[in-house]
Amino acid sequence: MAVSKISGDALADLLSRWPAWDGPLYRLFADRIAMLADTGELPAGLRLPPERELASALSVSRNTAAAAYQLLRDEGLAETRQGAGTSIAPHVTTPAAVHRANGLFAGLLQASRVEVDLTLAAVDCAPQVTAALCDPATVLSEAERRAVIGTTGYFPLGLPELRTALAELLTARHGLPATSGQILVTTGGQQAIDLLMRTFVIPGQPVVVEDPTFPGALDALHRAGARPIGLPVSHGLDPDRLARAVTTHRPALVYLIPAHHNPTGLVMPAASRLRIAELAAAHPGTLFVDDMTLAEHSLRTGPNRSLPPPLAAAEPGLPNLVTVGSLSKLYWGGLRIGWIRAVRPMISRLAAAKAAADLGSNVLGQAVTAAVMASKHADIVRWRTGQLRARRDVMHAALRQQVPDWSWDLPEGGLTLWVQLPGGADGGAFAQAALRRGVSVVPGRLLSTADANRDWIRIAYTRSPGELRAGVPPLAQAWHGISDRWPAGRRSA
Repeated sequence: MAVSKISGDALADLLSRWPAWDGPLYRLFADRIAMLADTGELPAGLRLPPERELASALSVSRNTAAAAYQLLRDEGLAETRQGAGTSIAPHVTTPAAVHRANGLFAGLLQASRVEVDLTLAAVDCAPQVTAALCDPATVLSEAERRAVIGTTGYFPLGLPELRTALAELLTARHGLPATSGQILVTTGGQQAIDLLMRTFVIPGQPVVVEDPTFPGALDALHRAGARPIGLPVSHGLDPDRLARAVTTHRPALVYLIPAHHNPTGLVMPAASRLRIAELAAAHPGTLFVDDMTLAEHSLRTGPNRSLPPPLAAAEPGLPNLVTVGSLSKLYWGGLRIGWIRAVRPMISRLAAAKAAADLGSNVLGQAVTAAVMASKHADIVRWRTGQLRARRDVMHAALRQQVPDWSWDLPEGGLTLWVQLPGGADGGAFAQAALRRGVSVVPGRLLSTADANRDWIRIAYTRSPGELRAGVPPLAQAWHGISDRWPAGRRSA
C-alpha cells in the first residue's frame, strides 16, 4: 500500500497565514500543523515533506523547519523513522474532509494579523446599498416589507421580484434575453458555480478551465472530484485550443470568464465569443459556463466602454450554454446575491439541488437588493467604476516606483493585477516572505490547475488608497530580501 504524503507546496497552502502572529516562527509553524492534525486535515500517517523542501516552500531557514518538526515530536504529534521521514502520529482527531485545500480560502477561516490584505478581491459596500440596508424604508414601503415578512421565507428559486429584476438587467443592459423563469438566485456566485459542478459533473470527469482562473472555481471543481484540464490564458484564451480540448477530452463542463478575466483582467474578443458559442452548439453533451461576475467592472474611459455581451447572447436558447453572476463585486459581498441564467428545465434541476443545500437564500436581503437594482444600479456602476479605477492607478504607480523589475499589463477591468516576478522567482516563497512583513498576496499556483504560474502573484487593488500605498513598501522589502535566490531577479545597482 502506497504511503500517503504531502508536498511542501501543498502543506504551505494548508498552513495559509501561519506567520501573521507574534512569536518564534518555528512555534507558529508547529502550532498550525498541530491544529490541522487535530481537525483531521492532516491525517495520521501522512508523511510530511523533508525539511529542506518545506523550508524552501515557506521561505524560512532549514533550522526553522527542523525546530518545528522537533517540537511536534516532543509533543507527540509527529514521529520520525529512519528512511521513512517525519509523519503525523496517530491521535484523536475531529472528523474533517481531506482535500486539496486552497490557501486563499483557508485564510478566511483564520483571524490573523495581516496588516494589508491584498488577497481577497472584496469590495466595500456601495453607499447606495449601505443606505438601503441601514434604512430599508428608503427603497421598500412598509407594505412591501410586510408582504415579504408575511411569507414562509423559503424561496429555493429566489424571491420572484429579484428574479424578475435580474432577468430585466440581463435583457436590457447585457443584450441577453431572459425571463424570471430562467433565473435561479444563489447564495453568491460561489454557490452558483458549486451547484453546477455538483449537479452536472460526476467524480472523475474532466472539466476544462482557463489557467489561471478564479480560485473559487478550482475549489468547487476539486470538491466535486472532477479532473481539471487547464488552458493557458495569460494573453487570452485560444478558441482553437479550447476546441481541441473539448473534442479530445469530452469534458462534462467548461468554465470561462470572458469579461474582465480573474486574474488577468482581459476581455475576450467578439470573434472568440462567437466561436465558443458555435463550439457549444456543436457539443451538446458539454455544459459551457460563462461567469460574468466582473462583466460590469470596465475601467476603460471614452466611447469604447461598452459592455461585452455574454456568450449566451449569440445563442440565447442553447440549453448547454449557462450564464452565472454575482453582485458581490459590484454591490457588496455581504449581500450574498448570485444567480444562474439557464433554460427552465436546468433551473428546476438546480433549484432542487439548492433546496437540499439551504432551502433558499436570505429573503429580506433579496427584497432590498431587487429594489436597489430597479432604481440605483446605474449609479452604483458609475460609483464603483470611479472608485476602482482610482485604486488600480494608485497600486500601479506605487508598484512601478517600488518594484520596477516586476511586470504586468494594466488591466482593462476587474479587481486585480496579475504580476510576473522576474528571474523565475517562486511566487509562493515570496508570498510567505511578504506575510512576515504584514502583507498578503496570492501565489499564482493557487489559481492554476497543474501547479503552473509559479512565478506569478495576484494582487487585489480593492482596499483604500491609503492601505494600498502602505502595502507596497513591505512587498518591495520582502522582494529585495529574497530576490537573490534567483540571480536573474536581482535588481541592478
